[in-house]
Amino acid sequence: MIPRGRAASLKRQLAVATAVVLAVLGVLLAGGASLLFERIQGRVMEARIDADAERVLAAVRRGPEAPYLDQARLDAAYSRPLSGQYFVIRFGDTQWRSRSLWDSELPTVAATGTFVHAPGPGDQQLLLRTREFRRFGQSFAITVASDYGPLVREFRRGLYTFTILWAVALAATLVALNVWLGRALRPLAVARRQVAEIQSGTRQNLDDDAPLELAPLIRQINALLSETRHALSRSRHAMANLGHALKTPLAVLYNLIERDDIRRNAELHGALLAQLEQLSQRIGRELGQSQGGAASGVGEPFVASRDLPAVIDALRRAHRRDLAVELVLDEDATLPVERVDLLEVLGNLLDNAWKWAASRIQVSVAGQGAQWFIQVDDDGPGIADPAQRQQALLRGYRLDESVAGQGLGLAIAADIVAAYRGDLALDHSALGGLSVRISLPRQGGLAKSDFAS
Repeated sequence: MIPRGRAASLKRQLAVATAVVLAVLGVLLAGGASLLFERIQGRVMEARIDADAERVLAAVRRGPEAPYLDQARLDAAYSRPLSGQYFVIRFGDTQWRSRSLWDSELPTVAATGTFVHAPGPGDQQLLLRTREFRRFGQSFAITVASDYGPLVREFRRGLYTFTILWAVALAATLVALNVWLGRALRPLAVARRQVAEIQSGTRQNLDDDAPLELAPLIRQINALLSETRHALSRSRHAMANLGHALKTPLAVLYNLIERDDIRRNAELHGALLAQLEQLSQRIGRELGQSQGGAASGVGEPFVASRDLPAVIDALRRAHRRDLAVELVLDEDATLPVERVDLLEVLGNLLDNAWKWAASRIQVSVAGQGAQWFIQVDDDGPGIADPAQRQQALLRGYRLDESVAGQGLGLAIAADIVAAYRGDLALDHSALGGLSVRISLPRQGGLAKSDFAS
C-alpha cells in the first residue's frame, strides 16, 4: 500500500515486498519441513520399532524346560543403562526386561498394536508399541520402546541452521536488490536532471536513449515540450503583432494631442501625454519580453549587482527625486529568472516606493536554503490595514487617487512572481512604510511569458 501524505519510494516498496515474500517463503518452508520431518520421523521410528520387536522375538530361544532369552542375540543398546532402547517381554507369569531400563518401568500400553508417545526415564521421549506373537506354542507380548528425542534435537539444530542461512540469504538478496534497483532506476535520475536542465534553459529535450519501459514516457514528454514551444512561439508572435499594430494608432494619437487647440489646454495636454507615454512604455516592455528568453526555460538571468543600479538610476531621473537607496545584496545574487521579468517586477515595486517614500528606500536580495528572497522597504506612510494590503494587489485598486498611476504595478509584479512559483506579500516595514517581500525558488521555474498561451 502506498503511504498517503508523503512520497513513496519505489526502491523501498520493492525491498519491503521482497523481504516479506522471502520471509513468508522461509516460514512456509520451515513449516513444511517440520511437518515432513514429523511424518518421515514417525514412519522411520515405527518401522524401527517393528523391526526391533521381531529381533527381540528372535532372541527368545527354546530351552530344555522353558523358553529363555539369548542375550547374545540382542542389540548391545539393550544392555546399556538408559540407552534409549528398551523392551519388556511377557508370557504367562514371566516377564523379561531389558537391562537398559535399569530400575525404571515402561508406561503401560492399553491397546495392543498401537503406537504410543510417552515420557521415558531421564526425560526421554519414547515411541512404544506392544505386539502379540506366538512362538513355541506360547503367546508372547513384546513391548519395544525407542527414544526419538536425539532425532528431534538434530532436526531442530538443522532448522536453526536453516533459519540463519535463510536470514543471511535474505539480507544478501536485499543488498543485491538495492544495488540492482539503483542501477535499474538510474535512467529516472538522469531524466530528472535533464528536466532541471530544460527548466534552466540549457536543454531542449530529454534523451530518448532509455529503457523500453521509460522510452514511451520520454517520447511523450518530448512531444509535449515541442507542442509547448510551438504554442509559446505563436503566443509571442501574436503579442508582437498586437504591439506593432498598436504603434500606428499611438503615433496618430501623439500627433492629435499636438494640435493647437489641445496644447492650449495645458492640463489636458499634459494628462493625455502622460497616459500615452505610459501606454507606449508598457507596449515596448511587452514587445521586449515577447522577443526575449528561451522558449522552454530561462534566458538571460537577473544579476542583482548589475541590474538593480540601472533600475534605480532610471527611476531617479524619471521621478526627479534624489532618495537615499540602500542596496543589501548577496555577492552571488544571480537569480534563475528571466532578466526582463524581474526588471519589470522591481521596476514596478521601486516606482511605487519612489512615489510614497519620504526619504529612504532599502532593497535586499539574499539566498537562504532553496529560496531567493527580495525585499523592498520604504519610509512612507505604508498600509496599516492588512485587508487593504491584500486589496492593493488587485488590478486597478488605488489607495490614493491623488497619486499618478493606474493601480496595476503591484498586481503585475504579483502575477510575474506567481508565474515563477514564487510568492509576493505586503507587510509593515521596519523603516516605517511598506515592505514588499518576494520569495522565489532557487531552481529555475517557467517564465512569465510561458503562461501567455
